[in-house]
Amino acid sequence: MEKDIPGFFREQFFALEFFSAPLRKFASGAAVLAGLIVLGVSLQSEPKAPAFAEAEAVFAKWAKSSSADTSLFDEMTAALRKVPPLQVKYESVIAQKLIEGGNSSAALEIGYRAIERSRSETPYHAFFAETTLLIEQECFQNALEHAASLKAQMDKECNVSAFSQEPLVGGSLLYAHNLLRLACLQQELSNSPGELAAWEELEAFLSKAQGTKLSQLFLSCFQEKQVSLPDYIAERKSRL
Repeated sequence: MEKDIPGFFREQFFALEFFSAPLRKFASGAAVLAGLIVLGVSLQSEPKAPAFAEAEAVFAKWAKSSSADTSLFDEMTAALRKVPPLQVKYESVIAQKLIEGGNSSAALEIGYRAIERSRSETPYHAFFAETTLLIEQECFQNALEHAASLKAQMDKECNVSAFSQEPLVGGSLLYAHNLLRLACLQQELSNSPGELAAWEELEAFLSKAQGTKLSQLFLSCFQEKQVSLPDYIAERKSRL
């Protein structure tokens, strides 16, 4: 990341939990994955109570242990497989701890599994999540192309003009976050013309949505002390 991106904004710009407002402030880069599991579709089978209790107990034990404890991790994984709803519930926590312990490959495997589980139910969100994983792997050019493809798809298939109006329309927060992501990825790749165009497109979108619930929710996600997202955009544009 460029050194001049404030830490708070750096974390929030690439955040996935766009549908939880206000977004929680991420404590580490590992939390980029934390929202993935919200996309998961819980399986319908109902495991028996003892299996639930066992899985909960083993997960709690592993959560307090060292991430390097592979035997306990294997035990927990086996127990959670028997209880799919708990597996979905705890995957985000597991992924974050794995990344913090240096096991990003296992964490990314969890992320991709969650995406595949959600693709048919929430295709745009799954697409956004895939971009998040590319960012986690520092594949910024691929991530930019992925984000641009999502925007093009939503422009074609959605009534984007309704996104900036009342009432709040499903997909509008995702669209706004993807516009923001495009600008930040252009910045990451040092593409000044592309970054400027992306900031201006985001500004135009937010101008149309001024005073709406979407604008309030979106901008509230990016307020840190005395610095707001519009302030940051203005500062970035002055440098381009």
